[in-house]
Amino acid sequence: RAASRDRSRDGTASRKRSRSNWSRLSPQFRKTIVGAAAILILAVLLACLISSCSHKMAEKRDQQEREAAALAQQQLAAQEAAANVKAHLAEADRMAASYDYDGAIEHIKSVGSNYASYPELTEAIEKYEQEKTTMVLWPDNTQIPHIFFHSLIVDTARAFDGENTQNGYNLNMATCDEFRGILNEMYNNGYVLVSIYDVASPQTQADGTVVYKPGQIWLPAGKKPFVMSEDDVCYYEYMVDGDEDHYPDKDGDGFPYKLMIDPSSGKVINAYIDAEGNTLYGEYDLMPILESFIKEHPDFSYRGARAILAFTGYQGALGYRTHPDWEAILGTQAWQQEKEDAIKVANRLKEMGYLMASHSFGHPDYGAMDISKFHEDVQKWEDQIEPIVGETDILIYPFGADIAGVEDYSGERYQTLYDAGFRYFCNVDSSKYWVQIRDDYVRQGRRNVDGYRMYWNPDKLSDLFDVSKVYDNTRPTMPEWQ
Repeated sequence: RAASRDRSRDGTASRKRSRSNWSRLSPQFRKTIVGAAAILILAVLLACLISSCSHKMAEKRDQQEREAAALAQQQLAAQEAAANVKAHLAEADRMAASYDYDGAIEHIKSVGSNYASYPELTEAIEKYEQEKTTMVLWPDNTQIPHIFFHSLIVDTARAFDGENTQNGYNLNMATCDEFRGILNEMYNNGYVLVSIYDVASPQTQADGTVVYKPGQIWLPAGKKPFVMSEDDVCYYEYMVDGDEDHYPDKDGDGFPYKLMIDPSSGKVINAYIDAEGNTLYGEYDLMPILESFIKEHPDFSYRGARAILAFTGYQGALGYRTHPDWEAILGTQAWQQEKEDAIKVANRLKEMGYLMASHSFGHPDYGAMDISKFHEDVQKWEDQIEPIVGETDILIYPFGADIAGVEDYSGERYQTLYDAGFRYFCNVDSSKYWVQIRDDYVRQGRRNVDGYRMYWNPDKLSDLFDVSKVYDNTRPTMPEWQ
């Protein structure tokens, strides 16, 4: 208790001393201290207030930025959705223009489950459905003509220069200008390019067997289907190499020397050397010219149909020297590159809708040649060209010479070709059309469109186009058939 009383007395004394110390300060000084304390307190309060306001402003700014970012994202998504809708609609319109109405409708629906929320898409579907009802089924697929060309002449002055190749070019080739004119004439006459697979295709029967049957081709009333092909898409040396050093040059005969993929556009174009030695790139043969025409007139192509391209193998395909003999000429690395480039071009052409075909390996007469040589030629094509252009079931007979007459196929030659995978066989026939559809195969006759036919038998082409409107008058006098 004594200790407690002592501590109490000490505390009381301390307070008295504190009050005594404060009281000893002058009133003015005490006011100054109190004022400073008040200012300090106010400063602290103001700092807290400013901090609180700044925090709220920062939160508001962050919220605004988040809202702006979300709005920008929504706007971007809306723009992307609109662009996607626009792209789908453009592609669907292109498909519908080529009479693929079902494909166009499915393409629109692929926009997503919300496609019906876009009025322009539902309106397009309604339009396609209505147009589809106006299509007419082609009545007889045995009455579909098939026309064919060889490589087109670019420079008639060099092709028809009086050398020993002149007559062959004059008889067997068409010029680029003629081909453009023919396309335009046939378009105006109501022709529509179809695939040979549209003419007839394998169909599974109720008993499980597969047989070839006519396809259904639906076109506007008055339109007429036809098939197109080009032979020898190889750009042989004799056509492009004037000085015989194995490379194309200005002394060639005025033909392009290869097909290639344009690195900037992805299109397949030709490389061509003009008379001055300039290498030019563009539309110098059937494929690039046809592409431009279809782009301008999508209704000229039935559901994306393109021509058949036929290749031999004794020099290579597409202008690339892929034959094994060229390894020694070009060197192994360059020869391998030739093969790789040819494969890329062939694949791109197939993506575009072109069909690859065998034109034999060495261009012999399949119906007349020795049977052992026949087997050898078929095998060479499979070994050397099929790896470049891919497997095909289409055979374009060299010289147009079939292995049989109008009778059904049979025998060893047919069996060899059948075992090699061929199901479509095309000969040359001057009739308007000749189509034979059997359970196991399809045959179609082709009309040659060249100088010979246009000069000597224009009447045999008059159902297709008026020769007088397309014939290239830079041609020299046409010789008799040799």
